[in-house]
Amino acid sequence: MLPFEITTALGIAREAAHLALELHGRAAVEVKPDNTLVTEADRALEEMLHERLGELAPDWSFLGEETGLTGQSDKPCWVIDPIDGTTNFVRGLPLWCVSIGAVQNGVPIFGAIAVPPQGELYWAAPGQGAWREWGGKVTQLQATDRPVITQEDLVATNSTVNGVNLRSVPCRNRNLGSLTYHLLAVGRGSVLASLSQWHKLHDVAGGLCLCAEVGCEARYLDGSLWQANVTTKAETNALLVAPPKAMQQLLEAFNKKGEGS
Repeated sequence: MLPFEITTALGIAREAAHLALELHGRAAVEVKPDNTLVTEADRALEEMLHERLGELAPDWSFLGEETGLTGQSDKPCWVIDPIDGTTNFVRGLPLWCVSIGAVQNGVPIFGAIAVPPQGELYWAAPGQGAWREWGGKVTQLQATDRPVITQEDLVATNSTVNGVNLRSVPCRNRNLGSLTYHLLAVGRGSVLASLSQWHKLHDVAGGLCLCAEVGCEARYLDGSLWQANVTTKAETNALLVAPPKAMQQLLEAFNKKGEGS
C-alpha cells in the first residue's frame, strides 16, 4: 500500500512536465565529467521533485540523477530522472521524459512518467495496472507478445550491447534517445522489447514498474531476474525487458553463439 494518493503524485508529475516545457529551449547546457549533457532544467526539475515528493512521503529516501542518494538505502526510495533524453531535449528532438519512479526491497513500487512534448502521462503501481493519459483520454496499457518474432517487430536498444548479435533475430532495431521512452513503448505494445547496457536505476525504475504491470519481464541475458539496487552506480550487464514469449525467444537468440557473435 502506497502512503500517498496516486492522483496527488500525478499532479506533481504534471507540474514537472509544465516546468520542463517552460525551460525547454532556454536552459543553459553543460558537459558533465562523463561527457554527457546536463542543463539548468535538469537541476531545477530535480530540486522541485525532491521538495514536492519529500512532502508526499517524508520517510522515503530520494535518488536523483544529478544529486545522488539522500537518506537510507534500505528505505522505500524515490528514483528520479528529471529529464531522460537530455540530448534530445537540447537538440530539439521531441522524445524526452520526466521519470518519477519508486523502489522498495529491490522491486519497483510506483512509476509516473511524463512525456511533455507529446502531452503524455503514464503511471503504474503494483496490482493497479498501467495507464496512459493522452489527448484527454485515459487508457489501460497492454503489451504485445509474439509466439514468433517477425521482421516488423521492433527492439529498442540504447547502444551497442557487448557480445550480443542483434542480427540473430529478424526484428528491426530502434534507438529513440531515451531509455525511459523505450520502456513506455514496450509497455504500450509499440515496441516488442528493450535491450540496454550501461543504464542507471533512474533510467529504468519508473518504466519497469509500468512494464511489470502489463506482464513484461526484466532479465539479464543469463536469464536471471533484474533487481533494483539504489547503491549501484551503473549496470554493466545488459538488461532485456519483454513479454514472456518474446523474452524466451530473444534470450535464446542472443545467447546463441555463431556468426557475428
